[in-house]
Amino acid sequence: MDGSMRRVIGLWLAMAVLAGGCGGGGSPTTAPTVTEAPTTTVVEEPAEATTTTAEAPADEPAEVPTTTTEAPAEEPTGTTTTTTVPVEEPPATTTTTTEAPIVLTDSFRGVTSETIRIGFTSIDFEKFNSTYGFNLTYANYGPTVDTYVAHINATGGILGRMVEIVHGTFLPVGAATAEAVCVELVEDHQVFAVLNGFAGPGAESVNECFGGLYDTILVGGKPTPEQLERITATWISDDISLGRRGRAFVNLLRETGRLADLGTFMLYGANGDYEATIADTTEALEEAGAEVVIATYNPSTGDESATIAHMEVVLERARAEGVSTVFFIGEAAYAQEVVFELGDEFIVLILNGDSTNRWKTDPPLGIDEAGTLLTNRSFTSSTDPAMADCLAIIEAGLGLEVRSVELLEEGEANYWAATQASCRLFELFRQIATAAGPDLTNESFAMAAADLGSFSISGQPYNSLGPDKSDARDTLSLAEWDHGLGFWRAISDPVDVG
Repeated sequence: MDGSMRRVIGLWLAMAVLAGGCGGGGSPTTAPTVTEAPTTTVVEEPAEATTTTAEAPADEPAEVPTTTTEAPAEEPTGTTTTTTVPVEEPPATTTTTTEAPIVLTDSFRGVTSETIRIGFTSIDFEKFNSTYGFNLTYANYGPTVDTYVAHINATGGILGRMVEIVHGTFLPVGAATAEAVCVELVEDHQVFAVLNGFAGPGAESVNECFGGLYDTILVGGKPTPEQLERITATWISDDISLGRRGRAFVNLLRETGRLADLGTFMLYGANGDYEATIADTTEALEEAGAEVVIATYNPSTGDESATIAHMEVVLERARAEGVSTVFFIGEAAYAQEVVFELGDEFIVLILNGDSTNRWKTDPPLGIDEAGTLLTNRSFTSSTDPAMADCLAIIEAGLGLEVRSVELLEEGEANYWAATQASCRLFELFRQIATAAGPDLTNESFAMAAADLGSFSISGQPYNSLGPDKSDARDTLSLAEWDHGLGFWRAISDPVDVG
């Protein structure tokens, strides 16, 4: 593999694995096809987890049958209620009413009266490193996922059904291994749903395989509006979509009181693929009372000389129109460098701060000369109280300390990415599947997701789903570039931008 391709893949991985946010890239990158066979592993539950009666842990001493079940304490459905019936004579009496037990059946593909079979896809980082000569320190997700699944099953499963996990690992280069995993999970293992999905140049588009070809639920990935129109099964994300991020950023600026200070706007997209996002963000700004005088995009993405020439023309117009703030949408690297080198002439907004993690070690040219830079991003870390429960589960199961990226020593294995994905995706799935009730099917799951409303998951206090909202995350913090730190600094608490 030549150096330029290795750099493309390396930069993409820094964005996709480290980023808490969604999207941020420009046009899709073509990558070489990989023909190695994928790996799928079925993790069988211990015998006691799939017997007719599974005992609850000590602090939840109720028995949990798999055919007739009482929900654990955190998911109260209650099989009995006590009702006081008022009468005049004699004095009020207390009557105990017993509700009909919950009956679990083999309700759908991958769902029996005792288990729910779920697929979990993840990158095989060990094979990726050995195949392409990288030295990435991400730990493979398998052990972390298994730890969280064991926690689910030890706390009653999902309405009494135990989770059976099937792992599918792929390489994030090309579609071959991802396509093979999709077929194996759905055709061979007959999973009810898949969590996490595929990522990487050529692999990410294969996510459509689950809901488009096999009518199988996917929780994870980054669906586009066009993909959502083509699928037949539920596809939801724990993240925020790139298409909604512009409007969310405007909401964040308004809620934190910063919008009024930014003056007149110019919006500049990395390429024509961002036209819809540019239009929606322009509309959001104007609805909030801001003035947008220029909204355009780079017609020559990837051509440095042409980009610089285009920016010079656009900036002359911006000066004439009295623009104060340049709002970049997408990975417009060459165009950003031009504006950075102008110092404090313009305030600069970056649409997706979660896609800029690599700037800490590979800062863009000219950023040292830049004036005020603002973005939105996640600042969740292993010291965040909102991650405490998740970390306690994973650390106890793995027997090690999980630390977020900024706290890792050089060369230390990174379990942080696997930990966040495991907790958030399974928490989201468990909430929806529980709300779907004992008759778990594609239809009941879809209805439960549409009716879920607002909820919280590890590290993300603000989330919501609805009939027309498939990207859950509504949690963003406002950030400013700190030249002394060489990275973003939070200048607001997490805000609900939904």
